[in-house]
Amino acid sequence: MQLVALHRLLDFAVSEALAGNVDDSVLEGVVILTRMVGHKVRLVANRVLGSDASSRDD
Repeated sequence: MQLVALHRLLDFAVSEALAGNVDDSVLEGVVILTRMVGHKVRLVANRVLGSDASSRDD
């Protein structure tokens, strides 16, 4: 559920930026949300694939 909410917030922030409603706070939000989504995706992937999934990528 958190991942879906973060994705929707990121979608909104990027849409605002593309519409020309850009200021520092929107860009900071995009960066923060992108990092949070990436972090959540890694957590979910590790849980689904097992704890040794990160070592397989090396």
